[in-house]
Amino acid sequence: MALLLCVLISVKAEAQDGKSVVKLHIPGYSPNSLPFQIAENQGFYKEQGITVETLRMKTGAGVQAMLAGSADVTQILGLTLRGAISKGAPVKIVMVFNDRPLYRLLAKKTINRIAELKTKIIASTTPGASNDVLLKRVLEKQGLNPLKDLTVVYIGESTTLFQALVRGSVDAAVLNPPYNLLAKEAGFHDLAEFSDEVGALQGGISMSEKFLKGRPEVARGFIRATWRGLHYFRTNRAGTLPIISKYMKVDRDMAQKIYDGSVDSLTDSGFVSEDFQRKVLEFEFGRADDAMLQKAFDFSVVKSLK
Repeated sequence: MALLLCVLISVKAEAQDGKSVVKLHIPGYSPNSLPFQIAENQGFYKEQGITVETLRMKTGAGVQAMLAGSADVTQILGLTLRGAISKGAPVKIVMVFNDRPLYRLLAKKTINRIAELKTKIIASTTPGASNDVLLKRVLEKQGLNPLKDLTVVYIGESTTLFQALVRGSVDAAVLNPPYNLLAKEAGFHDLAEFSDEVGALQGGISMSEKFLKGRPEVARGFIRATWRGLHYFRTNRAGTLPIISKYMKVDRDMAQKIYDGSVDSLTDSGFVSEDFQRKVLEFEFGRADDAMLQKAFDFSVVKSLK
């Protein structure tokens, strides 16, 4: 009993002094963040002796928080990648959840084609975020100039974009599940899906090198537990549905639609091949070389997991 008490006191003290606390940024609850929620719900972080503090804030603000040391980890990959390559930020992408994006472009019921978005207002999340890059590429492919032919406004995450679309404040919005599904059910027109854009990363783990190298055991434990969350998501539909309902606040029917529409986008292993990494860099920067790969990615931990 005395030994058990000492162990419990030690674990509590470690959590109090911050050694086992991981500050995680997510923009909001979605399939792209679900491996974290599953790992929390199933006790995988607890098994690693980790307490996760979830910080919900806008995409750009969360990445900046990680760069400033206020967060250890972010779900955001695209903006982190650009920071690592373009500005030499000390961060790494250490795990990838999805190898294709889940965003869709939904519009008012009076708009039937992308060409009809000319002069209209489209809502997006953060300048330079993956969904913003994807939106502009899709528009350009349809002959629209995002800078001249229409107005893109940046007003927050999918929940805010969805509300703006429902209120009529914007003519179209780039939405992630469950909001793209809710918009379709409400009769809004589905103009485009972005899943065919090869090289666009959406969800995963970007980690500061300060955390990765300064607290390596905690970092490894966090990656290990999250990897288990990803595997659970891929392989346990029945167990995942109530977790989707809990965090995304949807009924079972919608949870099933979210799961079935998301599961095929998940990576088998938590990482992507070097060839795919190069496609990511080409998507983001138009070029890829070995130095860029080394700056951006470090899958050494997740590759060791079974």
